[in-house]
Amino acid sequence: MNIPEEIAQRLSDEAVGAALLLELDTAEGFIRLYPGENGVFKDANGTEWIGCSLLRMGDIKVSSNGTAPTWEASLSYVYDPSRDDILSAIRQYGVAAIDGRKCRLYFQYFGQLEEIFAPIWQPIKFRTNTMRRLIYNFTGPQERSVTLVCEGPFPLRSKPINGRYTTADQQRRFPGDMGLEFAPVHGFDDQPLFGA
Repeated sequence: MNIPEEIAQRLSDEAVGAALLLELDTAEGFIRLYPGENGVFKDANGTEWIGCSLLRMGDIKVSSNGTAPTWEASLSYVYDPSRDDILSAIRQYGVAAIDGRKCRLYFQYFGQLEEIFAPIWQPIKFRTNTMRRLIYNFTGPQERSVTLVCEGPFPLRSKPINGRYTTADQQRRFPGDMGLEFAPVHGFDDQPLFGA
């Protein structure tokens, strides 16, 4: 993430406002959300983001000790029989609409309170995740939630030590890349240390 120098200076000098924006690139189109007040936020580019007070985003964890932590965002809501069920709509499209597609987090800077309603700074892309699965949860007769699970920043950290990438691994991360089909596979023979 590259923060413009002017914003970086303001962040270190004064109390300012900021928001995290979440963009889901699904097979059915873009879904743009931000946690907080319900309503619509229009950024400096004219892009509209839907506010949702029931949206929660998990902590961003860095890989360590051979683990590859995932990142999650969940949407909770109360089921209302008189309105369309959000969960049913999400299930209709299923995991196929999100699996392998990108989820982007943006940092929106507000220098003054008025900028919340008329922002002058463009959102700054914070990170990009690969979406993998959905988890549905029912609590009681009315409470519903759906959780989006994304790969962490280093999804292959959990692979075995000295493991090798396969063509399928490379294709999953970079569709269309044929590089590993031409990689040598016999260059790993034991070599004597002292010429014996």
